Amino acid sequence: MSSLKRYFSKPSDLGEGSVGTTLLQMSIPAVSMMLMNTLFFMVDTVFISWLGEKPTAAVSLTFPINIALFAFLEGAGSGTTALVGQNLGRGAPDTARKVAFSGLALGYALSLMTLPMALPGVSAAMFSQLGARGNEDILPMSYAYNFWLPLTAPLITYTFVSNSIFRCQGDTVTPMISMAIANLINGVFDPIFIFAFDWGVGGAAAATFVGRAFSVLYIRRKMKRNPGISLPFLLPPRPAFVTYWKPIAAIGLPVTLAVGSIALGFGGVNRVLSAFGLHAVAAWMLGIRVEDFYFTIAMGVGSALTPFLAFNYGRRDLRRMIEGIKAACWIAGSLMTVVGAVIFIFPHVFLGLFHPSERVMDLATRSIRVSMLAYPIVVMQFVLGSFFVAAGYSIFGTAAQLIRSVLARIPLAYFFAWWLGERGIWWFQPVSFLASGLVTWYGYVYALRKIKKDFDGSQVD
Repeated sequence: MSSLKRYFSKPSDLGEGSVGTTLLQMSIPAVSMMLMNTLFFMVDTVFISWLGEKPTAAVSLTFPINIALFAFLEGAGSGTTALVGQNLGRGAPDTARKVAFSGLALGYALSLMTLPMALPGVSAAMFSQLGARGNEDILPMSYAYNFWLPLTAPLITYTFVSNSIFRCQGDTVTPMISMAIANLINGVFDPIFIFAFDWGVGGAAAATFVGRAFSVLYIRRKMKRNPGISLPFLLPPRPAFVTYWKPIAAIGLPVTLAVGSIALGFGGVNRVLSAFGLHAVAAWMLGIRVEDFYFTIAMGVGSALTPFLAFNYGRRDLRRMIEGIKAACWIAGSLMTVVGAVIFIFPHVFLGLFHPSERVMDLATRSIRVSMLAYPIVVMQFVLGSFFVAAGYSIFGTAAQLIRSVLARIPLAYFFAWWLGERGIWWFQPVSFLASGLVTWYGYVYALRKIKKDFDGSQVD
């Protein structure tokens, strides 16, 4: 056990040694962190679902807003990760440190956009457009849940950027532990705030705030002992912090648009499903929550792969980058096959945690099983998405995500809703995955040719 702990605790050497071993060493903690991040929201959803279908649907309507925040932070974090990794690979640690500080400052500036959510009028107008029209009694619940977002946003920002910096230095264990702490605290306070204090759905958001705060305290403690780049939580206002906003945005903005399109896609699908009733909206949310366990495996491997590829891109080592992509596909594919099979065969076991009605259980089960038919494409999309970010070609990941989340998903949702009704609408998922997968592969072939040319005709197998 102690040797296993030392194996994963030791920072990985991104430029030397076995590619497969390095990525496995980084991926296992990264996947664990992503699974715990999913568990974070899963626990909230379980307790909220015990309150009934209306609270569950109310929280489902907040997804687009929360995803929009994560879209901006993901963009800032991805741009920072790519530039920090590239500069460390070039042997420029001072520049990497300046980029890290700029990335954190940018994240804080972006988190200010959540302030209007504290205003009841703004909240009501927004959620009415997202599917609450005709069900105004759930508007106060949506407001209560998102009221805590402006307070939690700076904490999420700091953990996002800091965890990116740790990964760039080959440390994926610290981010994993920080998320484990947040999960533990959130899980303890959820039932206390929701039921004992009778705060309802707002109690789940309050528990999230407390969990994130403890996570920040842990990260600050680790940062103070970090021999490499160390980020404080509070940044004094300095003009120098905006120096790298433009190059960070050049890489991160396409990522923001890609993740933001998920929010738009969720909102569009919610509007289609709301025509069938709140039970369909609730089924969609519960199905997504269970499917998240499948997605997060690819996301975890991708989060470990991005700094690896960025570092070796800075070293102009294309052969090692290609080996990393292949290894990541094997790691993610193997893990996802096992988890996906269990979820496909026994979705009711996971859905049962939410105490759904028979009708919601049936629709959520259909959603999960139909969606998983196209999930082999998920491995390719997340792995190559990391390649796009690390090499500065994130526009291709954005194009693929826009097609999957909006340009294909919403029209297909309307089409299958008209053709097959509420029991067959879920086919919009695999068809939209297929369309975006074709774009992802084209982008990879194009970017690889450009990079090979830039690296003076480096040869790969």
